[in-house]
Amino acid sequence: MKQNYIFVIILLATLSVVNAIPHQLLKRDTIFTSCPTGSPNIIEVDVQPDPPPVTGKLILTISGTLKKGVISAGSKLVLKAIDDNGDLLAKPLVYDLCGVGGFDCPVNTFSMIKSLETKGLTPTYSIIVQIFDAYGQTLACSIGTVTGY
Repeated sequence: MKQNYIFVIILLATLSVVNAIPHQLLKRDTIFTSCPTGSPNIIEVDVQPDPPPVTGKLILTISGTLKKGVISAGSKLVLKAIDDNGDLLAKPLVYDLCGVGGFDCPVNTFSMIKSLETKGLTPTYSIIVQIFDAYGQTLACSIGTVTGY
């Protein structure tokens, strides 16, 4: 009987130690979903490295197919980072989607790669990727939250 108690105590101690060890190998993926403000289309975004660094370089691979609307002359891609309170962390980056360096418009399928430098971001923030038409109406929007380290 004494051996059973010793075995149970050793088993419980081992489980407690294993449970207390930090899981360094768990990958925290940044998953992009539809924006809370609503969007007629969702943009697929892949971030490398994932999780993105607070300070450093990250690469966004942005793609999708618009089910409603079309990217035409005057359409813009807007990238911005916000904190937990919804406040901007930096000036939004705005890119023309049509013409030089962009697509031959009009299109409804798109794929692009954008490289960004981050500097001094908070450990937890969200990346918003939006596409606006020439009139400022949202064609597509996705948001991904980067959790603290």
